[in-house]
Amino acid sequence: MNINRFFLLALLILKIILGANSKNSHPIKHTDSTDIPVCLNKNANHHNTMKGLSSWGHSGKGLFYGFKLHLTSDLNRKILSISFAFGNVGDRKMFMKLNKDLEGIFVADAGYTLKKLEKEFRIEHKRILFAKPRKNMKKIITFFQKKLYDTRMIIELNFRNLKMFHGLVTSLPRSINGYLANYIYSILAYALR
Repeated sequence: MNINRFFLLALLILKIILGANSKNSHPIKHTDSTDIPVCLNKNANHHNTMKGLSSWGHSGKGLFYGFKLHLTSDLNRKILSISFAFGNVGDRKMFMKLNKDLEGIFVADAGYTLKKLEKEFRIEHKRILFAKPRKNMKKIITFFQKKLYDTRMIIELNFRNLKMFHGLVTSLPRSINGYLANYIYSILAYALR
């Protein structure tokens, strides 16, 4: 039986779960992105399956050929919003799109540090972004902000679990639908845990 044909149903179920999670979410939320390579770097020039959709990108681990998964979750590790983008798309560009319907206190890493982004995103008494300052920035943070930044590891646990235990990263599919189905099934399995 070919399970790739049911991935649209899985996507619908995932959308319903994310909507329910968003309505009942913790006020503190985390946003970040992770790389999803479709193959090893040495095989990128010969990888034909995802050739039109994948691109070279850079993460903290170095270069990769594939996509980026942008994700927002709350303090309870519930996934609230996801978005896939080319590997070379900047995190800041996806932030507004990913969180346009969410409210609360958003905690992000130094990649989201931009006054313009913080100003555009802020809605008085509804949402605010706290991006951790880079080490070379001369910015004083409060005790409350330090405690918020300390919770940011939660989103990294989400990424680790998706990759290690739910099979998000793979090079086994032999079609575009196979890759998309794998991503949706992995995220859905994690959301249902």
